[in-house]
Amino acid sequence: MKLKQIITLSILAVSSVFVLNSCGDGTTNPAPTIDLIAESGSITGDVTMDGDKAFTLVFNVSDDSKVKSIEVSSTVDGRTAPQFDTTVSTKTIKIKLSKKSLARIATESWTISATDDDGNTSSKVIVITTNTAASGNPLTTFTKDNNNLPFKVWNFQGPNAGAFDLLDGIPQTKADPDSDKDVHDSTGTNEIAQWPGRWVAKNGTRFKKITSYSFADIANTGMLDAAWTAGGAETRIIMLTKGDLYIAKLRGTNQKVLVSITDVVKTSGDNLDYVEFSFKKE
Repeated sequence: MKLKQIITLSILAVSSVFVLNSCGDGTTNPAPTIDLIAESGSITGDVTMDGDKAFTLVFNVSDDSKVKSIEVSSTVDGRTAPQFDTTVSTKTIKIKLSKKSLARIATESWTISATDDDGNTSSKVIVITTNTAASGNPLTTFTKDNNNLPFKVWNFQGPNAGAFDLLDGIPQTKADPDSDKDVHDSTGTNEIAQWPGRWVAKNGTRFKKITSYSFADIANTGMLDAAWTAGGAETRIIMLTKGDLYIAKLRGTNQKVLVSITDVVKTSGDNLDYVEFSFKKE
C-alpha cells in the first residue's frame, strides 16, 4: 500500500472515532441539563419576596450518561451556605426542595449544580431578593464583662473559668453546677499538649452553626428563630474557629442566644488557651 493511502485511511479512522464519541453538536460528553419546573407555585426564576417566607424549588436534572451528584447552595454578602447535597447514579432525577427566604432585607443567590459520572458540571442560578425583615423583640449585644474585658472560656484544665452561663452571662468554674454550664471547654487530660478548642454543653443546650447570616444581621428574636430554623443539624459539641457564628438553644427550652467566636488562642504547655466571644440575646 502506498504511503498516501495509509495516511488517508488513518485520518478516516480518527474521524470515525471522533464521530462515535461526539454528540453531533461539536461537543463531547455534555454536562448535565438542569430544568426548573413550575409546580404549585415553585420558583422558576429571579424573584422578590418577603423575608422569612416559605418557597419551593422544583427541578429536573438529566444527563446523556449518568448524573453523579447534585448540590444546592445559597450565597449572600460573600457567605455561602450549603442547602442540599446528594449523590445519585441515574440518567434523570426530579428534586423538590422546601426552603425559606432570608429573614432580612438582602439579595441572595441560589445555585443548583450537577455533576455527571465523567466529571462534567453545570449550574443554574436564581436570585431571591427579600424586601422585608422578620419582626420580633430586639436583642441586646454583650461584648465585654463587668471588668470591661472580652468574654472568654478558658482551657478547663487550667486555673481560669472554663465554662460559661449564657443565660445570666456569668463564667463558670469547676465548683459550679453543670446545670449552669451552657458552654464548657472539653479538653481531656490526654489533650493538654494539643488543646482542641472544643465546647460541649453540660445541661441540654444545643448548637447550630449559622452561615447565611452575620452577627450584625440578626437584630431581633424573629430573625434569631428564622436563622435557627434555616441552620443545619443541632449538636451538643462544637469545634471552634475564629469567625464562627452559632446559635445556642438553651437547656431544652426555646430560648436562644447568638454567639460570635471573635478569637481562638492556643498557648503552649500552660493550659492558658481560651476562646473569646460576644453574644446577643433578648
